[in-house]
Amino acid sequence: MTIDFHTHIGQLYGVYTIGQGQPITWDEILARLDAEGIDQAVMLPSGVSPEAVTFPSLVYCENMSIRDQFLGAARHRDRLIPFGNLDPRWLGNKPTADFRPLLEWFLEHGARGIGEITANIPADDPRTVNLFRQIGELQLPVLIHNVGFQPGTYGLQDDPGMPRLESLLQSVPDTIVVGHGQGFWAEIAAGVTPESKMGYPKEPIEAEGALCRLLRAYPNLYADISANSGYNALTRTPEFGVRFLNHFQDKLLFGTDHTFGRRDLHMPHLAYLKRLLAEGQLSQTAYDKITGLNALRILRPA
Repeated sequence: MTIDFHTHIGQLYGVYTIGQGQPITWDEILARLDAEGIDQAVMLPSGVSPEAVTFPSLVYCENMSIRDQFLGAARHRDRLIPFGNLDPRWLGNKPTADFRPLLEWFLEHGARGIGEITANIPADDPRTVNLFRQIGELQLPVLIHNVGFQPGTYGLQDDPGMPRLESLLQSVPDTIVVGHGQGFWAEIAAGVTPESKMGYPKEPIEAEGALCRLLRAYPNLYADISANSGYNALTRTPEFGVRFLNHFQDKLLFGTDHTFGRRDLHMPHLAYLKRLLAEGQLSQTAYDKITGLNALRILRPA
């Protein structure tokens, strides 16, 4: 079974790209799954944190509340895997907030995970730790967007070397955390700077970075290869990327983060994995784990 671990619904383009893509509708996402041979997709409600709200989503898309996105996915459970979503600053913006009633509501309506968390606060902020502990108590995985500390973006913040993510992982050992985003994938290589942690480094990978160390050290950390951040990390030094996929085949999750409503455009991740499989650079076992089996192992049962 092939599972796309990272999809969204709605108009996700920013104010400066209005007109470059149509909103992703429910019919659009299901048709794309059919066209690409993907069995199911994790649907992540967007616009949860103020930093991640885009102007078009507010103006051009109807029924884009978190509730509408979540229940919309739940209506297509044969193809879509609904995730709930929250912001650690909700319910009084304090590190003792009780999120259990909200999490239990999501569970009652079919949630199999939470995310993606896009609040622009430190990864080890007490408010983050508080929410993630409660997520883990209910045996839900949580997907995060990870960046640096420079302004103008969204996602949990960290320093080069990911010390704050490591602190979070140590604080919530029973919570499965799935990493994603520029700041997360830049750390595939050593030598990350505050500037490179905010973008898509292109220089060849000469030595393993903090991401490799954390994936080995923490059983509760997984990695979502979606978006340009994941694809860039895997392909900037092709030989390294193949070694990485094989070595961490038990911790990686195929995803796309497809953000445009055009069926003639596809994210390159699945074709890349299929090519490696055909060339013998990735075994059938590794391919099956990355494209579906790992997801089934960490998702809360339906």
